[in-house]
Amino acid sequence: MFLAGAAATATAATYPVWGSALSPNAKAAPPTCELALENKSLPGTVHAYVTGHEQGTNRWVLLKPGGGVYYPESPSAPQTPLPVDCAIPLPAAGAGPVVLTLPQMFGARVYFVRDSKLDFFVNPGPSLVEPAFATPADPNYSRVWAFAEFTFNPVQLFANISYVDLVTGIPIGLTLTGDATHTVAPLPGGALEKIADGLTEQAARDGQPWDKLVVRGSDGKVLRVISPQNHMAPFFDRPNEMPFRDAFDSYIDRVWEKYRSEDLRIDLQGGRGVRTGRVSGDVLTFTGGHTFAKPTSKDIFTCNHGPFANNPDDPDDKKGLLARLAAAFNRTTLLTHPDQPNGPTAGDYYKDAATNHWSRIVHANTPIGYAFPYDDVRPDGQPDVSGAAHDGNPRRFTLTVGS
Repeated sequence: MFLAGAAATATAATYPVWGSALSPNAKAAPPTCELALENKSLPGTVHAYVTGHEQGTNRWVLLKPGGGVYYPESPSAPQTPLPVDCAIPLPAAGAGPVVLTLPQMFGARVYFVRDSKLDFFVNPGPSLVEPAFATPADPNYSRVWAFAEFTFNPVQLFANISYVDLVTGIPIGLTLTGDATHTVAPLPGGALEKIADGLTEQAARDGQPWDKLVVRGSDGKVLRVISPQNHMAPFFDRPNEMPFRDAFDSYIDRVWEKYRSEDLRIDLQGGRGVRTGRVSGDVLTFTGGHTFAKPTSKDIFTCNHGPFANNPDDPDDKKGLLARLAAAFNRTTLLTHPDQPNGPTAGDYYKDAATNHWSRIVHANTPIGYAFPYDDVRPDGQPDVSGAAHDGNPRRFTLTVGS
C-alpha cells in the first residue's frame, strides 16, 4: 500500500523527486539489473527474500536463491504455506555480496531476517501473505526482520528505506548505480533503542500511548517499534478504543480556524503554480475548485483516509495539494507558515506539541528515510529527508545490512 501511495505522490505531487527522476540519457529502463545483497557487519546468519508483482503481468513473483524466479500458484485453501523455499542466504559479515538478476517488478520488497527464516503463505488467487509485524499471532512476529521497498518499471527503478511502518534492529543501507550513484545511509547503531526511549518519554509528557509502539522480545529487549498508523489499525472499526484518535484534534481545530480568515497558499512546484485556499464551514476550498473536508487524526497519520484518501482518478493538481497538505499536517507547520511547502524548512518541523512525534523521534535518530508516506515533500532547494533513490538506467541495486 505504501508503494502505491508513493507512486501516486511521485507521478503528480512531489517535486523534484520524480520531476527530475529520469536519467538524462535514458529513453527506457533496461529489462533487468543486478541486485546485490550484502551483510556488512551483522553476526550470525542473514537471509533475504525478494517479493513483488511482475511488471506487465501483475503476477506475484519471488526471486529464487539460485537465480531465476518463482510464481506462486493459487492454492486450494487460505494460508497455505509457500511450497518453495525462496530464502536467499547472505555470505557472512564482510564476505561480500550475493548478486542476482532483478527483473522489472512493482510494489516490491526485499526482506532481511536474522538467525532464522520467514514464513510466507499463499491465499487463493493467488495472493501472497507477507509477514505481519504488528500481529502477535503471525509466526514471524518474534523474529528480527526488516524490509526495503522498490518499484522497477519501464521508466526507472525507484527505491527507499522506509520507516513509515516500523523500525527494527536490522539497519538497511541502499546504493543505486545507473547514470548516477545514489546512496542512502543505514540506521546508526543504537538508534532503535533511542527511538524506543524517545517514544516512552513522549508518552509520559502528553499521555498519548507512544510507548505502546515499542515491541519487546521475550528477553525484554526492543524487538521493533511500529508507527501509529499500524498501532491504530485493529481499532479502526471501534473509534472509542482507537489509540491516537485525538492526537491532532487541537491542532486541526486551530488550523481550520486560522484559515477561515487567512489564505493558505500551496505551491504545486515544478512550474505548476500556487493554489490559494480558505475554510468555509468544515471544508477547505482551493482555487481551481479542489476541496478537502476537515481531517481527523486517523486521516493525518495514515495519509490515505477521509479527505486524504489516495484516489488514482483525481486530477494531478488535487494529488499535489493532498500530498503537501498531509505533509504540513504531519510536520505541524500550517499555523506558523501559510506558504507550503516553501515557507518552512526542516528546522521548523514538529515544533507544535500536537505533532507526529513518531516522525519527529525517528528523524532525530536516523540520517534519512521516510517516516510518513508523503515525507518526500520538500521545499524547493532544500535537502531531501525521505531517502528515496531513483534512476532511469539502473545497472546495480545494492542493499546492505549492518551499521
